[in-house]
Amino acid sequence: MIRAASKLLAVVAAALALSLLGAAPALAQKTTLPPSLNTSKPQGAFIKNQLRMAVDLGRKTLAGLQALPAEDSIPIDEGTLQNARDTYVLIRAARHGMELAKETSRFPDPVMDMAFKRVDSAWNLSRGPVDRASSAMSRQRYLEESIQSLSQAVRLLDQALVIMP
Repeated sequence: MIRAASKLLAVVAAALALSLLGAAPALAQKTTLPPSLNTSKPQGAFIKNQLRMAVDLGRKTLAGLQALPAEDSIPIDEGTLQNARDTYVLIRAARHGMELAKETSRFPDPVMDMAFKRVDSAWNLSRGPVDRASSAMSRQRYLEESIQSLSQAVRLLDQALVIMP
């Protein structure tokens, strides 16, 4: 019994040590962004830059999606899909930077909390065009849902940028 408990404790300690050493953001999406942008920093100016870039890429993605025909005869442009991935990656990194800023702040910041809620919602919405691209749904439905979710994500990011300090 004591031997099993000590083994469990050793495994937990090793897992904790590995998690502390590997604090870099995970790369779940193929990205064309430079590594300096796919990182999380708690500085407001850096976060705002990431969000501005996400808005720009989100708008490019929307233009690409809106230009696609509703029938499946033409494949989705890889550049449009990559812009969607990069938009998601930028939002994810900015969101994590906001979490770091909240954790290191000595006092609660209600303005940052409001902005964070918008960025968090935009982050979830920005997954749609990326995840649904390989699904079995019809092109027309994919376009409708992706354009709607990405449009809302861009609106939320614009709001967050306006209210952020």
